[in-house]
Amino acid sequence: MTKKIKVFLGGYVNFTNAQNLNCRALAKYLNKDKFECAAMLFPNGNLTVDEDLDGVKLIKRHRPLRISAWLVYLKGIMWCDVAYLPKGELWHFCNKILRLFGKKSFTTMEGVCDDVYAQSMRNVYGTDNDVRAGYSYTTKTYSITKYMASENERLMGIVAPEVLYLGCEVEKFVATPREHKKLRNVVFIGTDMRRKGVVDIMELAKRFPELTFNLVGGGLGFDAISEIKRLNLMNCKYHGVLSHEQIAELVENMDLHIFPSRSEGFPKVTLETAAMGVPSVVYSDYGAAEWITTGKNGYVVDTIDEIGSVIKHLQQYPEELDTLAEEAIKLAKSFDWKVLVKDWEKVIEDMER
Repeated sequence: MTKKIKVFLGGYVNFTNAQNLNCRALAKYLNKDKFECAAMLFPNGNLTVDEDLDGVKLIKRHRPLRISAWLVYLKGIMWCDVAYLPKGELWHFCNKILRLFGKKSFTTMEGVCDDVYAQSMRNVYGTDNDVRAGYSYTTKTYSITKYMASENERLMGIVAPEVLYLGCEVEKFVATPREHKKLRNVVFIGTDMRRKGVVDIMELAKRFPELTFNLVGGGLGFDAISEIKRLNLMNCKYHGVLSHEQIAELVENMDLHIFPSRSEGFPKVTLETAAMGVPSVVYSDYGAAEWITTGKNGYVVDTIDEIGSVIKHLQQYPEELDTLAEEAIKLAKSFDWKVLVKDWEKVIEDMER
């Protein structure tokens, strides 16, 4: 019997965060005939430990949190053959432990180092030199898009030319049959609403009072309800922060997803809505044309006026929403974790050879 490869997934699989959710999906979809998986649990996480994590070795972080952080990474790295470390936590420490025990490891670079993202990376790593070092301490670093690979080498000198795409759990966002007669309902979903471009959404609501704009999300320093009242946007509905299940229920009744963020890595919300047959309109700043083909399965634009032109076009030719919906579903299926996990399995197997 072939020995299984032990993989430490360096994320807290019971706590909502992009890297954590990716680790949770990998723990679920990696072939259990080939791999054993371990991951971390955060105290009082907001996600349940359910059957998706059956058979996964779960390393619990306890209080005091500062001390236990070192312990969970130490246990995971000592246990594994290959470590996936996407979060950048304690990277100096992890670097030493990886070298001490001779463990292979990899990480993913998940944002374009523009001014906004670069500052968030400095908050994690320190100086720009620390950011570069923090992306080179593992055996291998992958970018999650081709655009990101080229831009981050240009902007920050981080060399990670190989791409390892992130997936989407398509089965959680299933399209329901429906016929579009006209564009009525628009949705915006953003965990940090101001940074994700909610101001542009509110401007669009002013320009198109005949449409209903549904806002989902939160974020410090932005009171959506007060802002809607201040601007007298009667066609804006704020739904607050929703679970994946609640978002799926809301998106069933949407016609178009507008995501006007200027600084992203790979916004999976565009895949989640696509899986439900709701195409996205996004800005071009972070290379979304790599996966969205304008006019086929969504729209990539440069300005708010161009978003307005897309809306007017779909109002004039509403029958195109059906074709866009069909192609959006195909797009989401091509990024299904069940498909992309094969690429991750090959990376891990090649690293262990």
